Amino acid sequence: MTAASIGIIGGGLTGLVAAYRLSSAGHRVTILEAGSQVGGLAAGFELAGYPVEQAYHFLYKTDEYILSLVDELSLRDKLGFYPSSVSTYFGDTLYPMMGPMDLIRFKPLSFINRIRAGVTVLWLQRVKDWKKLEGITALDWLRKYAGRQVTDVIWEPLLRGKFDRYFDKVTMSWLWGRVKQRVDSRDAKVGGEALGYFEGGFRVIIDELMRRLRANDVEIRTGTAVTGVHHDGEGVIITSTSGQDRFDRALATVPGHVFAKMIGEYESRDADYFRRLRSIEYLDACVQVFATPQTLSPYYWHNINTPNAPFVVFLNLSSLVGTQRFNGLNIYYIGAYVPAEHAYMSAPKDQVRNRWYDEIKKIFPEFDRTKVVEDDVFRLRNAQHIVDIGFAQNKMVPHQSPCPGVLLCNFSQIYPMDRGTNYAVRDGNAMAKAIMTDLQKAPVAPATAHATAAALAPA
Repeated sequence: MTAASIGIIGGGLTGLVAAYRLSSAGHRVTILEAGSQVGGLAAGFELAGYPVEQAYHFLYKTDEYILSLVDELSLRDKLGFYPSSVSTYFGDTLYPMMGPMDLIRFKPLSFINRIRAGVTVLWLQRVKDWKKLEGITALDWLRKYAGRQVTDVIWEPLLRGKFDRYFDKVTMSWLWGRVKQRVDSRDAKVGGEALGYFEGGFRVIIDELMRRLRANDVEIRTGTAVTGVHHDGEGVIITSTSGQDRFDRALATVPGHVFAKMIGEYESRDADYFRRLRSIEYLDACVQVFATPQTLSPYYWHNINTPNAPFVVFLNLSSLVGTQRFNGLNIYYIGAYVPAEHAYMSAPKDQVRNRWYDEIKKIFPEFDRTKVVEDDVFRLRNAQHIVDIGFAQNKMVPHQSPCPGVLLCNFSQIYPMDRGTNYAVRDGNAMAKAIMTDLQKAPVAPATAHATAAALAPA
């Protein structure tokens, strides 16, 4: 196959993996990333001198696609699996929630409802045909089968925290996917769920991919926002803040409504495709990370089920992997999903810090803010899509776009499973394969050259 020029819009894990596969097959690849660094939601930074992620990440033992990539990149020795620990904060009390006996002791529920809560999850674990759950919201299904008290105490606060104003719109098939994912990650050897984390953080996999991409002569342009994509009859023209580039094929890994703006001139060809792109709603994420020598809790994951809590999850990374790699420090994450217009996404970082530290003080009275060594706040746009009733039938789009030679791949197409690094790798592999299959059907002429921005600029 003659080498083709491929443009990839977006430097998240899907784009990086697709670029790796395509460039390893001999194609010329350019990545255009609007942000200042690649990695997407898995992008890292240094906190108190230690590499961590802007948003909390972990792997399941069942994450076959990313684990296969980890082996391929010779990074398995950097990856460890550790016993997870989960708790629920409700009514000013932190309750362990790691097994049946913890649920039996969960006093906010009546005894019969503790049994009912456990039976409900057990039943969901055995559901095979998830499509039967598409036509009912998670909230309605839970109220019907788990009961009002179980739903009010355990499930509704989590749905509100995860989906904000859309909490009563999310389909039960989405929640089934999350339950199945967690159950499948259980490890009999550790007596529960085992989660994976890299020595050096998830940046080790991003860094190794970047090393190999550079070795394959992949051009990586950060700080390059794409404003338009069209096909001129000979190739795909991508217009960005760095000019114009011609490619033989292109892959976009951006949210649907963003992609709709890029290929807007094709709306008359397929109005329904554009309707679907724009109909998928997203929430942003605000995440705070801080390091302190204080050990506030023995648990890794804390579901915050207090009504009107300012965040949905509190996570102690050091409880999972230990404090030794952080020289005795505990690394904590606070996370909230909010609409784009929420104050968290625009207010000064100190306002967010003050609000959340005040809440942490309520949960853990021993918390001393003066002992925090370092912290930061990150705002992540379009971090969670809303999977409502009829999502698959009315909102999902195929990967092939109305623009010839251009594919779209984002986490809204993963349904019924939720977004995550495992599926990002899976889809990166699939998109590279799809592009190469298409190139076999319509090969690139040997004389085709990769036109740079300078080559397409007016004389």
